Amino acid sequence: MIASTTLRVRYKDTDCMKVVYYGNYLTYFEVGRVEFLRQQGTPISEVDQKIHMPVVEAAVRYARPARLDELLEVRCWVSERKRASFRFAYEIVNAAGETVATGSTRHACWDVATGKMIALPPWLQAITPIVPAP
Repeated sequence: MIASTTLRVRYKDTDCMKVVYYGNYLTYFEVGRVEFLRQQGTPISEVDQKIHMPVVEAAVRYARPARLDELLEVRCWVSERKRASFRFAYEIVNAAGETVATGSTRHACWDVATGKMIALPPWLQAITPIVPAP
C-alpha cells in the first residue's frame, strides 16, 4: 500500500528565498509515515503505546525546490523489512506532478517496557506490507 497525504509549504519551513529548507523534508517524511500508519488503521498514538520506532538511518535526494505556499503530495510505503527493522520510502511531488524529493528512513523496533530492541511484532508486520518502488 502507498499512503498519500497533502500538505502546503508554510512560511516557517522556508529560507530567505522562500524555498523549503533542506532539513524540513525529513519532517515532511514524518507526516507521510504517520499518515501511512493511520491509513493502515493504526494511528501513531496506538503504535507508541506498544513499541517505539526510532529512526536509525535517513536519506533524502533533492530533485527540485519546493516553494512557499506550494501544495505537495507526500507518498509513503514500506520498501523493506528485516527481522528487527524496516524501511519507509517516500516521494514528494508538487501540484504539477514533478518529483521534488525522494528518500527513506529505516526504523528499529524498541520495546517500551524493557527498553530493548526487538523483532518486528506480528501486528506490525501485518500493517507494513512491502511495496516495490513505483
